[in-house]
Amino acid sequence: MSKKSDVDCFFSPKGVAIVGASQTPGKIGHEIVRNIKLSGFTGGVFPVNPNAETVLDLKCYRNISDVQAEVDLAVIAVPAGLVEGAVRDCVKKGVKGAIIITSGFSEVGDKGLEEKVVSLARPGLRIIGPNTFGVFYAGSRLNATFGPGKVLRGKTAFITQSGALGLALMDWTTEEKYGVSAIVSIGNKADVDDADLVEFFSRDPSTSSILIYMEGLRDGRKFFEASRRAVRKKPIVVIKAGRSARGAQAASSHTGSIAGQDAIFTAAFEQAGIMRAEGMTQAFDWIQALNENPAPKGENIVIVTNGGGLGVLATDRCELLGLKPAELSNDLKQEIQAITPSFGSVKNPVDLTANADDALYGKVLDLVLRRSDIDGVIALFCQTANIDPTLVAQAMLDARTRDALEKPIVAAFVGGHLSQVAYSRMLEKKFAVYPTAERAVDAMYALMARHRQLEHFKAGGGAA
Repeated sequence: MSKKSDVDCFFSPKGVAIVGASQTPGKIGHEIVRNIKLSGFTGGVFPVNPNAETVLDLKCYRNISDVQAEVDLAVIAVPAGLVEGAVRDCVKKGVKGAIIITSGFSEVGDKGLEEKVVSLARPGLRIIGPNTFGVFYAGSRLNATFGPGKVLRGKTAFITQSGALGLALMDWTTEEKYGVSAIVSIGNKADVDDADLVEFFSRDPSTSSILIYMEGLRDGRKFFEASRRAVRKKPIVVIKAGRSARGAQAASSHTGSIAGQDAIFTAAFEQAGIMRAEGMTQAFDWIQALNENPAPKGENIVIVTNGGGLGVLATDRCELLGLKPAELSNDLKQEIQAITPSFGSVKNPVDLTANADDALYGKVLDLVLRRSDIDGVIALFCQTANIDPTLVAQAMLDARTRDALEKPIVAAFVGGHLSQVAYSRMLEKKFAVYPTAERAVDAMYALMARHRQLEHFKAGGGAA
């Protein structure tokens, strides 16, 4: 990373102290020590608990000041009434960053205690939280959370204002084979906020995209300015909760932030170049497509399918989203017609018919992927009785490899068990694949949105 910031200590610390470490399995202070120890973190790990000699075979210290080694990050997991003293100790020790796991601050109305803790920490100690489950960062193999011990490494930095949602997604991303470069539970955002993290991840070489679950902002201008700079390098996708009046009220009481009027957020996201997703499924679909594909060079899309119905659904979705299925040239139609059944269709969508096997898919995908007048491909497969979906999946993977991924390709596999197996194998190979045609089209929409954004930048435009 070319430039250090004052939040680097949260991601690549030399030493981590766990204030409130516990010998009791299941307690937060125990699980954090366990995760750090098992994650492969190579820095120093220092449990702090005046009533314990060791925690998980690690020497335990009565106070953070007793640690002789350098400690630049502290994870604080003590009751709310003890957090102030823990922060004072961290300041005396010269700790650079503190993750305050403890809840019981502004999210329950105690803004005074939260403000006092932050005031004590300034200017030398940065704080993530309070009311957080911690930080995972693949780059330093640091899992300073009380969430799952196993997290799949990938390209997306996920920032979440909801702790419970973030914990659930740690498990879900591994199960669905969505890797992450980082997960940050930002909690009440008393000090470090979304803007600080966007700045960091925009420079992080292990991060290709940024995904944020947001309920509200304390400093909207700071966030949008940071995002405006970051989107020139990496796409940012935001799930902004609190669209309805009741949802906004719930978000405010949940984290102690002000959710704000939704229309203002929508306009500001657009001006900053942020892609706003409707929900978790769409957000991860977009991120998967953006991570695993190059940006398109134009907007001409071709749909290849073995089922007319899937092709129609995809075409309808394209029109709804403003995408452009290409008018295929006569020479391309002739090339496709020469290798496909006479009762198929060489229009767009290209219908290979239900008898299309892996060999035919491979040949047709080669034809369209190599065309300079085609900018993106949506490959759809509907399971039939006589064709093995796993072989078709391999044909799609091989075509992508042969054509060096110079243009984006997304896929959908619709069917039963074998289609699910094919779907899983493609996910493992970092292919943007989905269980419905509509979701595959949505993924291509994200790629086209990124293309338009990059073209706007090339033309000298601002972020919007």
